[in-house]
Amino acid sequence: MKKLLQIILWIVQGAIVGIGAILPGVSGGTLCYAFGIYNPLLEVLTTPIKGIKKHWYMLIFVCIGCAAGFIGFAGITASLLKWNAPVVLCAFIGLILGTVPDLWKTAGEKGRSKASYISLAVSFAAIFTIFWVFKSVWHITIPANAWGFAFCGFAWGLSFIIPGFSTSTLLMFFGIYTKMSEGINTFDMKVIIPMGLAMIVTILGLARVMRFVFDKCHNVAAHSVLGFVLATTVMLFTASEDGNPTILATMTGWNIALYIAIIAVGTAAGYALTVACDRMAKFADEKGEEA
Repeated sequence: MKKLLQIILWIVQGAIVGIGAILPGVSGGTLCYAFGIYNPLLEVLTTPIKGIKKHWYMLIFVCIGCAAGFIGFAGITASLLKWNAPVVLCAFIGLILGTVPDLWKTAGEKGRSKASYISLAVSFAAIFTIFWVFKSVWHITIPANAWGFAFCGFAWGLSFIIPGFSTSTLLMFFGIYTKMSEGINTFDMKVIIPMGLAMIVTILGLARVMRFVFDKCHNVAAHSVLGFVLATTVMLFTASEDGNPTILATMTGWNIALYIAIIAVGTAAGYALTVACDRMAKFADEKGEEA
């Protein structure tokens, strides 16, 4: 019975990670860390023989749950965006803002230096400028073809090895999120195959690099990620998919009050989620020490 309960727990944890990955404003990597899955996953990716031998049983059930949550929630999110994109985007913006205090604390867990603040400012300014030029000046969007979905896979791969990095926010801004979500939900192989291959290549190719970067330059790397998160959050106010109006375009009359209220509720929910994740991470660490 105890073994069965443990398997169910791994599947449920995997499902929550999958839902978090597809949900804008939530990082799959952060949830992996909270559930004690992140280090075993990195161990498998950086030292495959040793890692698989040690963690294969757990990761099988975690991956089953993750796939179920990722695929199942993709269709729900796409439907919500079609229902009322500005309202849903405001909720996502709130979720992201609610995670910022935790990202700030995590980024400074090894102290802060001038380089930390500089990397935060440079990352925010660079990403904001690049995205603004791409979207507002050059009117660039990610095409819904094999290359576009491969880019989605590349971004998803990064989100699993960089805690705090939310891929959905980026894909939403470039107008491919809904098409990708619908493709995942309907098992469209034209979406799943290029995305899956790019995700695998990214995770396998960059796991060692990102672990090295965060080990050696934690402050600069973590603050750069925070700058990226803040910049993409601001740009969500101008995000639009399938001809839906943007938040900025609909900020008139009572809509302003509605959007502020939704962002506030989303912020509270995002903050509550990070508090819960912190507690789960501490519990996982304590259990690991006992073992």
